[in-house]
Amino acid sequence: MNVHDSAVDLYQPANATLAARSLQGPNVAEAVMAQAPGRISPTSLEWRPFEKVVVVSADPAAVPQARRQLHRLMCNFGLALVADDLTLGAQELMANAVTHGCRGQAAREFTLKASCLRGRVRIEVQDPSPDLPLPRSASDDCEGGRGLVLVNEVATRWGSKPGPGQGKTVWMELDAADEEAAS
Repeated sequence: MNVHDSAVDLYQPANATLAARSLQGPNVAEAVMAQAPGRISPTSLEWRPFEKVVVVSADPAAVPQARRQLHRLMCNFGLALVADDLTLGAQELMANAVTHGCRGQAAREFTLKASCLRGRVRIEVQDPSPDLPLPRSASDDCEGGRGLVLVNEVATRWGSKPGPGQGKTVWMELDAADEEAAS
């Protein structure tokens, strides 16, 4: 069951933050991967929390690169079984940030945060727009409008909240421990 909650933030951040200024060039991937401790077993997720933060250019070409880097990060933290679902959902959140959250804004970048605590993996995308996302149904011939539907399908929970500042944060969570047990 997927729960959409736009008002409640159930997560307390973990330790170790990496901040990079943009996703342009190979140095960001190396910096992110240098922070990964290598593969860990699913049973050690509870005591090996992580939090990684990257600032991404609001260029559509930056989204696939960020998705690949996120996938590698998840695999290196022992989350290979949920990496595909996580990165699919994250890609949709990032695409929405580029298309809706950064359009017409002075800031042409958004923040991608990936974290894990007690077997719960959380992806957050922060952009400068205050407008919270509204899921909509797309017609069969419409090219867009399915991103949040996909997020709802792959995430255990997702939602949005105002802030930081004048912007917003759209997040999704996946209970990795449940996914590991189901496989």
